[in-house]
Order: sequence, then structure tokens, then C-alpha cells
Amino acid sequence: MERRMMVGRARPLAELDALLAAAIDGRGRSAIVLGEPGMGKTTLAETLADRALASGVTVAWGWCSAAGMPPFWPWRTILRELAPEHRLAGDGPAGQGADGLGVLRGDAGVRARLFVSVIDTLQKVSGDGPVVLILEDLQWADSASLLLLRQVVDALPGLQVLLVATWRDEPPKTGEDVRAVVQDLPTAVQRIRLDGLGIDEVAELVARVLGDTPADELATMVHSRTGGNPFFVREVSRLIAARSATTGVPDGVREVLARRIARVSQDCQRILEVAAVAGNGADVSLVQAVAGEPTDAVLLQLEEAAAARLLAGPPVDNRIWFAHALVQEVLETSLGTARRAALHRALAEQLEETAGGDDSAGELARHWSAAFGPDAAEHAAAWALRAARSSGERMGYEQAVDAYRIALRGKDIERTKVMLELGEAQMYAGDLEGARKTFAQTAELARRNGRASHLAMAALGLGAGLSGFEVPQYDELQTELLEEALASLPERDGGMRAAAMGRLSLAYAGTDRESERLDLARSAVAMAERVGHPCVESGALAAYCDAIAGPAQVDERFAAAGRMLAVAERGHDSPCQLLARRLRLVALMERGDWPEVDAEIDAFARTANRLMLPLYSWYVPLWRGSRALMSGDVETAARYADEAEAIGRRAGSANAALMVFTLRMWTHRTAGVLPANFVDDIDAAVQTVTETSVALGMCASYLAAAGELSKAGRYFDRLMSRGLEAIPDDCEWLEGLWHTGDAAIALDRGDVADEVARRLAPYEDLWVIDGIGGGVMGVTAHLLGRLAAYRGRIGDARRLLSKAVSAYQGANAVPWLTRAEQDLAAISAVVRRTATIEGVFRKDGRTWHLRWRDGEATVPDSKGMHDLSVLLGQPGTPVHVLDLVAAAGGPPRAAAGGDTGPVLDGTARDAYKRRVAELETDIAEAEQDGTSQRVGTLVEERDFLVRELAAAYGLGGRARTTGDPAERARKAVAMRVATAIKAIREIHPGLARHLELAVSTGRFCVYRPEESATWHS
Repeated sequence: MERRMMVGRARPLAELDALLAAAIDGRGRSAIVLGEPGMGKTTLAETLADRALASGVTVAWGWCSAAGMPPFWPWRTILRELAPEHRLAGDGPAGQGADGLGVLRGDAGVRARLFVSVIDTLQKVSGDGPVVLILEDLQWADSASLLLLRQVVDALPGLQVLLVATWRDEPPKTGEDVRAVVQDLPTAVQRIRLDGLGIDEVAELVARVLGDTPADELATMVHSRTGGNPFFVREVSRLIAARSATTGVPDGVREVLARRIARVSQDCQRILEVAAVAGNGADVSLVQAVAGEPTDAVLLQLEEAAAARLLAGPPVDNRIWFAHALVQEVLETSLGTARRAALHRALAEQLEETAGGDDSAGELARHWSAAFGPDAAEHAAAWALRAARSSGERMGYEQAVDAYRIALRGKDIERTKVMLELGEAQMYAGDLEGARKTFAQTAELARRNGRASHLAMAALGLGAGLSGFEVPQYDELQTELLEEALASLPERDGGMRAAAMGRLSLAYAGTDRESERLDLARSAVAMAERVGHPCVESGALAAYCDAIAGPAQVDERFAAAGRMLAVAERGHDSPCQLLARRLRLVALMERGDWPEVDAEIDAFARTANRLMLPLYSWYVPLWRGSRALMSGDVETAARYADEAEAIGRRAGSANAALMVFTLRMWTHRTAGVLPANFVDDIDAAVQTVTETSVALGMCASYLAAAGELSKAGRYFDRLMSRGLEAIPDDCEWLEGLWHTGDAAIALDRGDVADEVARRLAPYEDLWVIDGIGGGVMGVTAHLLGRLAAYRGRIGDARRLLSKAVSAYQGANAVPWLTRAEQDLAAISAVVRRTATIEGVFRKDGRTWHLRWRDGEATVPDSKGMHDLSVLLGQPGTPVHVLDLVAAAGGPPRAAAGGDTGPVLDGTARDAYKRRVAELETDIAEAEQDGTSQRVGTLVEERDFLVRELAAAYGLGGRARTTGDPAERARKAVAMRVATAIKAIREIHPGLARHLELAVSTGRFCVYRPEESATWHS
């Protein structure tokens, strides 16, 4: 191969030389050479290849083509050179079952095994000596080849392999999919950009072509005309040399190439035109047959074209390769529309006659699509359908999607079936949103055509096929379609009916049909068993697990998931195996069996790695991040969150986005450092999901942790307006109660805290998991211990927190252990400090004898003193004001009556609020000025207004009414307790301070001292 000039390319070549040296040392490397057409990418690759060959390094080339080549085409050419015995073939998805369920199955593991075989081959070949792989024109690679490229790149470290790809860096003609995949390659793939030459370098290159140093004016003109593109510079310089004049320099390279083409013979041009329409890499025999020329004549004409540097050289493997893609483009576009269409038809007819197999189906579809004639569209559709199915069998799902779309232009196809296949291909290609749209359109068409089975399959497709790996919640369309399909399907046992029943059970989650879920799931499991369809039975078992997702059924759910795993393994259904493992893993987390959790993560990873589909892969870094966080490794958890987010984005997974957010939030809370945008992130997150009760509790808890008590209170009030009963008894019940209890402590809502504790009490041994394992919140005993401590139940708190400490020690949950030990130590410290504190609060005739610490006092009898005595005798226990009134000799609590309107009307409440805000400002100014007397006066006024406002509002922020007996009692008790404490203050200030801090009044009054005290009456 001729060594081409490398003017201005010293640095890129040096970079490639360094990468080659690293590969020879066993540290495999990769690079992409980027540049616009003609910038010298191929020249750079050829020079590298020459140097590698001179050093005894094996070099293998692969070419990508825009001519509709089969999946993995460039890798096929590379492997033919390196290992002729290697075959890039895949066993496709399982065949269609009698009930049509095969359309939504597909063994994605076949493609994974193919990728592994390629990497094994490279490892074997490079073991005999270093290898350079060159992939030309990567911008035309099929998506399957790009996925294989990604796997090879990841495997390069440790191999004696240098992989170099060239990439035409210009806007693509069709979509951005290939560009996105290339840009998403790891940063380890070195990017080498070739830019235009400077004026001095252009002058040097022109001098090499002309054999003389050009004048400055000529070099400047060539540079401005070509933009420094080395190929254009050479071509313009050669034209100048041929004419011995500077006049007539073309305006663009198209004219340069057109003139070069014009210099070859008419017969040569005709052959080149046929080859251009056939596509770069066209078969010589195909071109010869369509041109109608003898083989010898065609070969001579190809030699002429190669001599004119229109072709890269003589045919390779009987295929014609143009010197540059621009040559093919100029030739093809120079043809008239009719001539070009006629050639496409001739090529299609010849291919049908001589080939006609799946390998040429893509080419045939392309040619028939561009041909004229009444039958062309139907021919194109038929071949496109074959190409799509062939690409699917070879795991080229992305290429299959394009072919299916061409197939759907035909009239003589079973449209709903083909659309189902398109939706499945989109799903496996990672385009979940596109698949959803396709399945929705298919359902409408199936409904019009009365195809109940296809309607059911479209509905199932909305939830990622039979396995139902990622079924969207609250999907009214899916629910409607499933109900319609069940009504249309025959009322007898069948795989499709069982699958639809199981999925409908999932669809009813969180709706007013919740009560039907369990019966539907059980019926689906039983029917799937009777028809003996493993894939459907796995899906039905998944629905059953979801229907019993509450904390009371953890063991039953784990057993059902184990049965599902066995069924999926028997049916060789990898997606269902992953779903079963996901269900098992969450149950293991809830049970706190952390060694088994880690084993399950590893087993999931092994299967997901074989499938190599982002839809499944993002779970592994999510769970590993969650486990890293449990051990206190915040940095590793953050890295795993980034990895899960990147994979989930490629999968288009809504679950991934939500779970990564969850992992990050728990990472921030565990680290104790909340980012500046923490509150905004929470508000944004709740907007992306239906405002469930669990979501409201989560926001209240997160915001309270951030110190945003006002915002937290708004979410909390919205939750409590629905009641705790609104939190469904499913996989989020424990999580929802945890968030609610956590927020209740922060917001000082003792009534809610008590109710949360009562509901959680049966599950103190279970761990609370956020979502599908995105976060571990802790063992239930920990929250119960905190709730008990908050409510003053010291004995319960000590027992529960001790249990939490033991659980965290066994799980090596370092941050959780630290918090539990701190909570336990706080209780113990309080008990130790106050164990010897005793007081006397005893009535003696018409006086009360008081003793506290080292002081004694006698206070006259009053109703307020009776109230205090009752409260001191029941520390930590809320006492209703009507009970206090009755204890002091008033009417019984049963007294009731109407109300006479709000305590404060709206105008008064607004005025109070404005005055409180003004007082806050005045207090801050007074404190700054150091006027303590004024501060005291302002604080006293503010506190009075705050008490009045608090008294004017009841549970949930509702205005209290004046006629309410409890409200009248609340005011009376508050006044007499305050009067009693004032009387105590005059003769025992220390006891008065203690009572002011420890006694709270309201509809429920409570004595909750910071220090434990024993009172004698």
C-alpha cells in the first residue's frame, strides 16, 4: 500500500504510535480519528498500518458502509482476516408459539454470547502477537456493530490490541443514534481530531505535488479554497499541475472529482455509476451482471478507475471500494433520477436472481425502495421484513427497527403482527418510549380489525413484554386495553389470557380496583400452570408477588419469587430470571439477610451482563451503591449512582431516574451534607411522580432533614388530610410509615407519632427499603425506638434502640449504627442525670406543699395546681383538657355542645400574623442594639400572639370554634395553669422554670420534662 504524505500529521501519528506501544506491552488501547470528509483520516490510518506491519504487528481492516450491509459487517471483515474459522452468527429469538406469544419473548442472551466469542477470539489471536484493528467510516456502522465495539473497548485492557476507528465528523443524514453511541464511549477511547492545515503546511503540500515552491498568492488561494483539507489541497494541486496554470481552480471538491471522473473512459464511468448506486463495497459480480459487460472487461475498467485514484485499489474479497466516499456520492448524484431509479431496480432484480438470502435482504430493501414501478414498494416491504427479522435474529435490534419501518409501507403484510415485532425490536434496542407508541398504535389497529390476541399482546408490550420487567404505574391506556382484550379473548385456558390477567393485576395497583388484584394474580398463576407456559407463569407469579407486597407477606413473597426463578430457569427466560431475582433481593433486604443480598446482586449481575441490555443493567450499580452506603463509603455510593444514571438514561427507564434520585438523597443524608439545591431537587422529584401518600411523606421527611420545617409541614398536612389509611399496604407501606414517623418527630406531631408507632409495632424486626433497593432506611426497631423516646417511653425506647444497634452491628451498617448508638446514649444520659431527682407536689388542706431540688415552697390551692398535679403524675402522657376539668371538680368529659364560630376570624388572624412578623424584625434589631429590656417586652408580646394563633387552629390547620366545649376548656386550663406557675415563680423560681419548659397546654396537655423526675403527692 502506497505511503501517503503525512504533512501536518506528526502529532496525531505520534499519539497513535504511543497507543501502539502500550498495546504491544499488553495494555490494550483505542482511539477514534475524527475529521470532516477528506481530512486525511484514512491516510493517517494507512500510515499507522504501514508502521505496524513493518514492526511485525498483525493488522486487520473493517469497513462500514451506507449500503445496507448486514449487522456486524465491519467485524465480519476483521474476523475473516484474523480468524477465518470464526463465524459471527446468532441463534435468534425463540420461534413463534402456537398462541403467538413468541413475538414478545426473544433470548437477548444470544447476542451477549456472540460478543463474548468475539472478545475470546481477539484474546486468542493477540496472545500470539500484537494486533491493530482499523474500523473505517464508523459513522455508517450499524448499531449492533457499535454495541460490539463498546464491549471490545471495555475488554482491551490486558490485551495486545490497538483499535483505531475513523469517523467522518459531520451532521448525519439519518438521525443521531450512531453519533450518540460514539459520543457515549468511555473517555479511555482517545479522540484524535484532524483539523485543516495551516497556510505554511498547505504551501509545503502544494510544493510536493507541483515539484516547486508555490508563490505566496497561490498557497493563500489554495488554502482559502480548500479550508486546509489535505485531500482537497492535493486534488486542487494536481489539477493545477495538470493544466500548468492557476486559472480554472474549482470552487469545490465536487468539481475536482467530476473532472477526474471525466478523464476515464465512458465504459469505466458506466461501471463506476453502477458500483456507486450499488453502494461502497459492492460485489464485482453484481456490478458486472447489471452492467452487462464481460468479467474481463469489467476488471480492466476497475483497474483504470484505480489508476485514476477513484478506487482504493483492486477489488478486495471481490468487492469494490471507492478511494473516498465523496467519489461515490459525486457519481451517484450526477445521475438523473430516472437513470438512478432504473439502476436500483436492475440491481434489485439481479440480487433476487443470484442471491436473495437474508444476508442481502437489507440491500434488496434499499434498492427496491429507490426503484420505480408499481411493484417496487411491495418488493421493498417484503425484503425489508426479511431484513428486519434477520437482523433481529443476529441481535441487530437497532437495524431491525429501520427495516421494520420500511416493511410497514407495504400493503400485503400482516400489519398488526409486524408492528408488534417492531415494538419488540424498539424495546430491545432501548427505545422504551418509541416501543410504547408503537404498541399503542398496534392496539388501535388490532381493535379495528377484531384481533383480540394482538390487542392483548400490544397491551402487554406497554409493560416490556411478557416478563413485565418495567410496567408503568397508573397507566390508564394499558388498563383499558387489558380489560378490553380479556373481554374479547375466548373464556378458556390459554397463555394469552393468563398473561393478560396477570398484567391486569399489576395495572390495578393503587386504583379503586385494588381489591381484585390478588384474585386475578392467583387465577393467572393457576391458568399458566395448566397451559404449561413458563414465560407466562413467571409473569403471573411476578404479579402475585406484587399483589402481596406488604410487610406481613415477606416470607410468602420470597417463596413465590423463588418458584418464579425456578420456572424462568426451566424456560431459559433470562428477563424473567432477572425479575425473579429482583423480587427475591428486595425481600432479602427487608429480612436483613445481607450476605444473601450480596449473593443475589452478583447472580443478577451475571445474567444482566450476558444480556448487555441497559434496561436490566442499571440495577447492579444502584444496589451496589446502596450497599456501599451502608458501610459508610459515601464516595463509592456516589460513583455507583452516576453509573446507574448513565445506564438508565440509555435504557430510557423512568424507574432508573427515580431510584438514582433516591440513592443520591440517602447519600446526602448519610453524609450529613445537603447540597444547595436539595430542596429544589425534592420539589422537582415529586412533580415527576403521581402525588401518592408515600411521596408526600418522603418530601416531608427530606425537607425536615434539610431544616425546611415550614415546607415540610405543608407536605405533612397534605398527607394527614388523607390519613394514614391512604398509604397502601404494599411494597411502599413500611417506607411511607417511616417517612411519616420521621417527619412527625421533627414537626412535633405527637398524635401522629403514636399512631405510626402502633401500626409499625408488629414489624420491628423488618428493614425498611426505599423503592426497589435504592436506599436502605434502617431497621424498623430504630424508628420505633426514636418514637418511643420522643413520647417519653424510656423503657421501650431503650429496648428498641438496643435491638437496632444489634441489627446494625450484624449488618456492618456503620452510619446507621452510629446514629442508633447516639440515640441510645442520649436516653441513657438522661436517665443517669435524672435518676436521683425527686420532687414533692402534695396538697395539704388549702395549700400545696412543694419541694424541688434544694428548695421548698407552700402555694395556695387553685384549680391550676390541681391540673399540674394530674400532669406531674403522668409524665409523657397527654391528658385531655376535659379530663383535667373533671379532675378539678368540673363536669364530666362527655359534655358536648355546638360551636359559635371561629376563635379568631380571618381578619384578626391575618393581623396577628402580620404583627408577629413585625415583632420578629423588632426583636432582631433590639438584640443588635443590646436593649435587653425592650427585647423582653417584644418577646412577651410575640409569644402571646403566637399562643393566640396556635389556639385558633386545630388539627390539620382548621380554625377552632369558640362554642366547642373542648375549646372553652382549653382556654380555661391554659389560663389557670399559667396562673399557678406564676404563683410558684414568686416563691420558687427554679421549679417554675422547670414547669414552664416541661408543661404544654392545648386540647391535650402533657408534662414532658427534659430530665426524668419522680413526684410524690
